[in-house]
Amino acid sequence: MIISMRNLSYEALKNELTYEDKIVLYSCNACVVACNVGGTTKLDELETMLKEDGYNVIGKDLISMGCVSTLVDKRKTDIDKKRMYAKATIIVPLICEDGYQAIRKVFEDKKVIETTQTLGVGRFTPDRGTVLTTPFESTGIKKSAVGYTLTEVAEMANLYADFYEKDESKESTSEKVNLVIDGQNIMANKDEKLLDVCVANGIDIPRLCHHGDLKSYGACRMCVVKIDGFRDLAASCCVTVDEGMKVVTSDDEIESYRKMTLELLMSSGDHNCLTCTKGLPSPFASCELQSLVRSYGITESRFETLYDKKQEDNSSEVIYYDANKCILCGRCVRACEEVAGLSNLGFINRGEKTVVVSGLNKTMNQSQCVTCMACTNVCPTGALIEKVVRFTGEEWCDTRPLSL
Repeated sequence: MIISMRNLSYEALKNELTYEDKIVLYSCNACVVACNVGGTTKLDELETMLKEDGYNVIGKDLISMGCVSTLVDKRKTDIDKKRMYAKATIIVPLICEDGYQAIRKVFEDKKVIETTQTLGVGRFTPDRGTVLTTPFESTGIKKSAVGYTLTEVAEMANLYADFYEKDESKESTSEKVNLVIDGQNIMANKDEKLLDVCVANGIDIPRLCHHGDLKSYGACRMCVVKIDGFRDLAASCCVTVDEGMKVVTSDDEIESYRKMTLELLMSSGDHNCLTCTKGLPSPFASCELQSLVRSYGITESRFETLYDKKQEDNSSEVIYYDANKCILCGRCVRACEEVAGLSNLGFINRGEKTVVVSGLNKTMNQSQCVTCMACTNVCPTGALIEKVVRFTGEEWCDTRPLSL
């Protein structure tokens, strides 16, 4: 993992801008996310701050890996992106130095502001977060097997350990609405997604197809809630809040529905947690299905497990795909289109035979996959994983011996 940290204050960033500029905010969705300087959330935060201070932000762009030149080049020709970049006068990338150089080369006619400094290589630890273990020689920091936390690195390198502070900008002027969620009076921005409002107010709602980096989909039905005036349970990820809305996020009926949905998912594939590495802590993607199954106390499904064994794809040098663990949430398909800009993944067949495939039903290595990890970073199960974390030992017996 490449370690990069913020090197500009919010005031210094604003000094690089004018109110006439047309600004595009750009970020990678890989290392900088773990370093707390990039990703969807940071793009949204910075956009809000700049707009509230009167700057003209015309768009945002999230790329799966900013150091993959193929993906950066596609930004100029992508049908959904090229018009935005054609209008832009300034690009503010929340990305490592290699990514900064890549976008500067592709968009040489734009002003590109460098907002981070890359310091070396590190890793993610469950207890201390992201740490720097192998600093570049130029930093003057010694190598450390244990690693330095981002706060420690910030002090040594005179950088910022956190993101731009929200209180450095003016108060929000967005139109507000009042609603009641589980008896609690809540104020939110008009047209904000109900699921996002709940999460922001500490109300946890289970979800599997929804992901903050992607457009709403409403397929898994785990995030359903009751809303006054709605005839049926509604997917909170697809509903926007409105004045006077009254919502119930959890009762016996809703929880029974969610538990049944989980049991159906468990019976639809090979979800054996003992042979899967997606349960490991990660700043990008851990097994959300496993977490939900445990939180609902499910030890077995009441439904019979009936599915045809599907062929696993081990052809890619980086990604391992096991369709037997797929729950058809569509995250990987949308990430490949919306984040990577490749549309290399898609669904084929219907009903119980539906499966996600790459290219024109080809193996990964025969498709247009550039191993950008957009799909693995959003997969909520062990269907798509990085080979580097996959079990690679000798073959082992998965049954208990008769005697010890």
